[in-house]
Formats: sequence, C-alpha cells, structure tokens
Amino acid sequence: MSDDSSIETTSPQSKLVGRAQGLYGSACQHQLAIIMSMSFVFVDGPNNGSCISLLGNNKLTIPVRKMPIVGDTGEFLLTDGYAIAQMHRADFKSGDAIVGCNVIVVY
Repeated sequence: MSDDSSIETTSPQSKLVGRAQGLYGSACQHQLAIIMSMSFVFVDGPNNGSCISLLGNNKLTIPVRKMPIVGDTGEFLLTDGYAIAQMHRADFKSGDAIVGCNVIVVY
C-alpha cells in the first residue's frame, strides 16, 4: 500500500500537486518487477479533486517504463492514455525513491 507525494519536479522540495495512492506487489519470480494499481489524485490547481489511475507491470530493470491509464474521475472522466516512468533517485536502505512520471492523456 502506498500514499506518496506527487510533486512538480524531481526535486524533493518541489511543489506538491497531488498524491500517488494505491498498491503494488511482486509480479515475477525471475526478474525485478512489480504489478501496480495506482491513482494519482490532484490536490491543487485546475484539476483539484480529479484523479487518473494506472494498472500495469512495472519492470524495474527497464530504464523507462510505459503503463496504461485505465481509469479516471473529475476533469479526466473518460480519458485514455499512458504513463512513462523513469527512476531518478533511489535509496534502497531507507526505501525512498524519486520516480519521474510523465502522463499523456487524451480527453
């Protein structure tokens, strides 16, 4: 389970724009991969209160990953799209990571 900050840039001091809320678990016995069900809930700006959701296999050994947008609410109702995720920083000792995520939606 997760409830993480979504910020504008990869800087930890960047402006909070939403929350990444969902769950993930191990998806493969032979490589480092997780299955993710994540909602990005906007808490600021014109999309405040809206969310987009993704569901996909996140293979952590691939530098840039694409996952489909499968659900949405508010301003994004009936959208289609995908998310492109890329690891920027990771501290495996503390479990902290910064993952850049560019989301492309058509609505």
